[in-house]
Amino acid sequence: MARSDLTNAEAAEPLGFRGLVVEVLTHYSKRARHYLEQYEAIQTALNNQPPDTTPTHSAVAPPVPRQRYRLADRLGGDTLDKLVARYEAGEPTTALAAEYGIAKSSLLRLLESRGVAMRQQRLTPKQKQRILRLRKQGMAIRIIAAKVGCSYGTAQAFLKMQSDLTGL
Repeated sequence: MARSDLTNAEAAEPLGFRGLVVEVLTHYSKRARHYLEQYEAIQTALNNQPPDTTPTHSAVAPPVPRQRYRLADRLGGDTLDKLVARYEAGEPTTALAAEYGIAKSSLLRLLESRGVAMRQQRLTPKQKQRILRLRKQGMAIRIIAAKVGCSYGTAQAFLKMQSDLTGL
């Protein structure tokens, strides 16, 4: 049935979902009647289905406790005290962070919030001499840092400070 075949009263009413399906199918499909029969069979089956009276999973399940996002809440006071004591005893932050499954930056922030004095990892005189010797040999800073056992940033900062002092 084309839209123009409808009476004025029918044309004034919105088509609804079925009417829209009919109109689209008749314009774009040669098998419109087949699809409409399938649609009506599905609609009939859905309408004849008894209502579902079983309780939903959310109605039966107990409420799930919310995830704690604050690091201090997740770890707990006793664990934090042990962590601080181990840091103050000299354990490296990378090892502590890996053991507790947290980021190193989170661990440092946590220690700072508890008023712990941060240790500065300084280069030993032997490391400084080795960095200068390797750099004079033309080695890249990243390789120097790996050989000496420090970070790239530490080696770079030391070399920059040396060049500022020597005027190179």
